[in-house]
Amino acid sequence: MADSVEAEAVGVPGKRTFKVTATSQRGSAVVWMEKEQLFEMAVAIKRILSTRADADEPTATVESAPGSAPPVEAEFKAGEMSLRHDAGSGILTLEAAPIEPAPEADAGEFVVPPSPVRFSFTRTAALALVDKALEAWAAGRKRCPLCGGPIDPEGHFCVKTNGHRETPLPPR
Repeated sequence: MADSVEAEAVGVPGKRTFKVTATSQRGSAVVWMEKEQLFEMAVAIKRILSTRADADEPTATVESAPGSAPPVEAEFKAGEMSLRHDAGSGILTLEAAPIEPAPEADAGEFVVPPSPVRFSFTRTAALALVDKALEAWAAGRKRCPLCGGPIDPEGHFCVKTNGHRETPLPPR
């Protein structure tokens, strides 16, 4: 079970990348994803939590036996992702598969795993993850009030003004 699951955006609006980081006693996983993937993940978690009854938080964490598995240190860009919910325990499990095959890496570096990475978290952690993910997703560039497109710091060509005005008119 993950001790913490965080979502964040890295970079400046317009050039941001998004990631979910899960850490536990067994290691950590950093899953990079597209903005739309982050949003859809948050919506899916929120939908699951809103349709399921509140379950009590587990009182013990799931731990593997000492020496049974090597520590996990993975960092990759997600291709396919899936979400599962155990109604009995209220535990959610996110599974992410890498978009590309694993390259050879030096010892001590993060590696792309050859198979999907799974991490489980509680309902409380899921609610916090949804809040962080939606906050990171919404903190992007401002939207044009006329066309709805993102406004870049360098300027914005609004198709609704047909190119005749450098700055769009304020909404009515």
